[in-house]
Amino acid sequence: AAVTDTSLVCPGPERVGAKGLRDVAGDTSVTAAAAPTSALGDVVVPGAGRIEIGPAAGGRPLRTTSDRAATATAPVSQAVSVVVRAVDSLAPGAVATQAWLHRGDDDRGLATAACTLPASDLWLVGGGDGPSRTERLVLTNPGANTISVDFTVLGSKGTIEGTGHGISIPPRSRSVLSLDTLAPDVASPVVHVVASGGQVSGVLSDAWIDGATGRGIDDAAPAAQPGRDLVVAGIDKAGAASVRIGNPGQEEALVQVRVLTDKGPVQPDALRAVRVPAGSSLDVPLDVPDGALGAHLLADQPVVAGAWVERRVATGADRMGDFGWAGATPAVERLAGVALPSVVPGGSYRLLLATGATEAAVTVTTTGPGGQTREVTVPADASLALDLGQAKAVWVQPRSGPVHAAVSISGLVDKVPVFSLLPLPEAPVTAVTVPVRQIGN
Repeated sequence: AAVTDTSLVCPGPERVGAKGLRDVAGDTSVTAAAAPTSALGDVVVPGAGRIEIGPAAGGRPLRTTSDRAATATAPVSQAVSVVVRAVDSLAPGAVATQAWLHRGDDDRGLATAACTLPASDLWLVGGGDGPSRTERLVLTNPGANTISVDFTVLGSKGTIEGTGHGISIPPRSRSVLSLDTLAPDVASPVVHVVASGGQVSGVLSDAWIDGATGRGIDDAAPAAQPGRDLVVAGIDKAGAASVRIGNPGQEEALVQVRVLTDKGPVQPDALRAVRVPAGSSLDVPLDVPDGALGAHLLADQPVVAGAWVERRVATGADRMGDFGWAGATPAVERLAGVALPSVVPGGSYRLLLATGATEAAVTVTTTGPGGQTREVTVPADASLALDLGQAKAVWVQPRSGPVHAAVSISGLVDKVPVFSLLPLPEAPVTAVTVPVRQIGN
């Protein structure tokens, strides 16, 4: 049956309203879009529908639309999480994205995160060590009951035990935690979040000021669960880049990292056999030519993974820049998508598709100016980039073969690069129905 009620959770302003932490104001907005009927196949919900953007705690919506062809955007000024609720005919395939932009000083940068369904188990791949690098764990409880959250951190020197235990999050509210305080000076952090009593939505906000140089900010959204065969899409490389691997198991993991290009896989010698000790994580640099890349990881033990990509001013003493995080994603099951926030005037929006060992045939649908439907084929172990122009939202639908997808957003603000990566989550189209049969006494 078609989904008729979907609630997507956005973190809200990541850098304000946390007790004991410095506020960094930015322009925060949430953009939502309904899927065009062409992307829904034979799924039809008759009648009208509605999309509402509002505080997770409830109250007056910030923005409402009943127009399938329109993109709804709402500014968010309060230090609260946001829920995008799509109902009736606009629920199947609905997508939403939060964007945060700060300009003018060392805190500058662009951070984006897809608004997602909550879950009970999250892996967040992002952050780093150093005195001027700060990570905030933004956890939201969208449900009606108080939940308890535990989290542990993998780092380059092993697992930080007892990092966060029994953290209580009241109904329809959020908790912002300083990872630097709970797990200080951890290199290559990978955060595992487990909720009990309900579900949780979370991002890891990573901001970096290197001395007096603003290096950027981005949100690390939940990555794919641990696996032996992972794909990271969205490595839109034009400068430094690396892949982070976390090994939550009790045995060393041996990992092969293939770099995916538009001409097929490349196997750097240094990434042919990467050893990741048990209960730890590490970063491996991608010393390969720039391009629209992906990564295919094959491991003998279940691992988690993500990629960090940087853009910086090319010359000058103060080489400010920005960076993005993209976690490994599950292959798209039926439909995945994101709304595209219009926060970078004249910026570049690119869809990066990546495959594993099998070729994929994919339908890509965009809405907004120049909206269209394109059918593309991505060879096995390859990455393909599509320019999205001025599109307001994009959906990816596999026709055959597994595919993974992310959007890169890049441009210049005040002559300094801004950059963010936005992996595409699944956009629910159908609901699982469980038949109930009454058993006689």
